[in-house]
Amino acid sequence: QRLPEPGIPWLIYSGAVFCAVAGCDHLDCHGGPFRVVFIATDDDDEIVKASVYSSETGAWSLKASLDSNSEPYAKHRRDAMLAARARYYTPYVQPRRGAVIGDEVYFTLRYGNAIVKYDWSRNCLSMINQPSPSVSSTCVALMVMEDMSLGFAGTWGSSLYLWSRKVDSEGEAEWVQCRVIELETIVPVANSNDKPVVVGSAEGVGLIFVSTGVGLFTIELSSGKVRKVDELGDYFSVLPYMSFYTPG
Repeated sequence: QRLPEPGIPWLIYSGAVFCAVAGCDHLDCHGGPFRVVFIATDDDDEIVKASVYSSETGAWSLKASLDSNSEPYAKHRRDAMLAARARYYTPYVQPRRGAVIGDEVYFTLRYGNAIVKYDWSRNCLSMINQPSPSVSSTCVALMVMEDMSLGFAGTWGSSLYLWSRKVDSEGEAEWVQCRVIELETIVPVANSNDKPVVVGSAEGVGLIFVSTGVGLFTIELSSGKVRKVDELGDYFSVLPYMSFYTPG
């Protein structure tokens, strides 16, 4: 189904499609009303913009924006410019798959894999803290954990780190490191300088995709089993097909 343009200027964008059923885990949705979140950045400003489309109304919501009026966002921009010793920084949205949890969709920004949260029920954008210390990797994956918390997977050296964002009854959140998987002996690499990088995940089946100079591999979190699924390539974000739907 082709949607109307969201009316947001964009250069780099990401998005998410999910059903409109309250409480659904969005792992095997078929038919019925749906929503599409579109989040984007461009070179004309330093603002993150988002909107949500409803199949029930056939229209996009009013644009939500995240700019330097938000102190966490302003700090993110200052930190990025300081780290790069630059006078200008465009907070490009990373064209990776977003993680959908309830009314919230999570994406990452260019510098440091900063995490942006879009609450589609309130049409509001905000930033949340990353795991600390954060993985120093350009490639990470946001994912939905088994307990429906937000997961963050990334690599440091030859190790895969996995965090889960736990929210208590009062709404306070903290990151908990739940797994460290040593990849050196289980994922083939081309040479001593070749390090595995995270390029995606498959929710509901507990798989992490990692890429090396040898090819693309999946790691099954429950068993640690590694399987080669594709040959050497320039992978940035893997988007696995989880299910198929034929109308009618």
